[in-house]
Amino acid sequence: MANNHAVVVAGAPRSGTTWVAEILSSAPKTSYCHEPDNHSLWPLALLAKSGLGRQPALDMFEQADLHDRVWNLALGLADNTEKPGWALRKAALRAVSPEISDDILAGRSTKATKAAKLALAMAPTPKPRPIAGPIVVKTVHAGFCLERVAATAGGPVVVVVRNPRNGIASWLGLEWKVHRFESDPRVRGRVLPWLGATPPPPGDHITDTAWTYGLLDASLRRMAFENPEWMIVEHEDLSEDPIEGFRAIFEHSQLEWTPEIEKKISDGDKKGTGYKTTRVRADLRHAWKTRLTDPQIETVEEVLRQFRL
Repeated sequence: MANNHAVVVAGAPRSGTTWVAEILSSAPKTSYCHEPDNHSLWPLALLAKSGLGRQPALDMFEQADLHDRVWNLALGLADNTEKPGWALRKAALRAVSPEISDDILAGRSTKATKAAKLALAMAPTPKPRPIAGPIVVKTVHAGFCLERVAATAGGPVVVVVRNPRNGIASWLGLEWKVHRFESDPRVRGRVLPWLGATPPPPGDHITDTAWTYGLLDASLRRMAFENPEWMIVEHEDLSEDPIEGFRAIFEHSQLEWTPEIEKKISDGDKKGTGYKTTRVRADLRHAWKTRLTDPQIETVEEVLRQFRL
């Protein structure tokens, strides 16, 4: 059952969602659930996304019982890192190779996927815990189904977006392998016509990365536009004036602001790399201009043009 004050923080990977969620979860008596639908962290999420892909394109009425269970557990404050179950869950995930994980997400049925899914199903599922106050749930895997997630959560939604050029530069810098979302028939049949987007030919890594990030970013922005009760937060704007920006987010999320939170925000304004959430905030808006080469910028701009980003 959904908590009556669950704040959902959503965005694309590397858009600033972790920073926003960590600050929000610093509010008094507030708990945090990290990416319950991340198939590389939760065995149940990998099972739930079998045949649905990395970013499930689920509408409000499509039956997806396991996916709903993942979110109801998160909203019940199930803790994926609780012991001793955490060690068993990690072992189950480690036993699934990236190739088998890809097959599970794509819905391909083989002897290997059947064995892997059985092992995943045997991993203990964390149980809901007593909830003493608000909870913050962060996701970067609901870019095509956030309306369904929001309806389940029933509370404030914060959508964090980033200049897609910065997001693309971050993905490229981390050398991420990119999976084109339109391989999922739901994305082809629902998301692409909704956005009026035409996929470029696959194969070139810069094009694939720009297209994949651009599609996810455009979907999140469009959903936020169509749901005006949600709050959309531009990462670059928040970085340049984080105190006032977070005050507004706290007000929207109905969370208590304290001096300790303001100090935590100020303390995070320092050099950081990789997955750390510390950054020199003033340097972020135009970071892509120095992280991308001129040919890369040309390719990225060509891909993003159809999204008008």
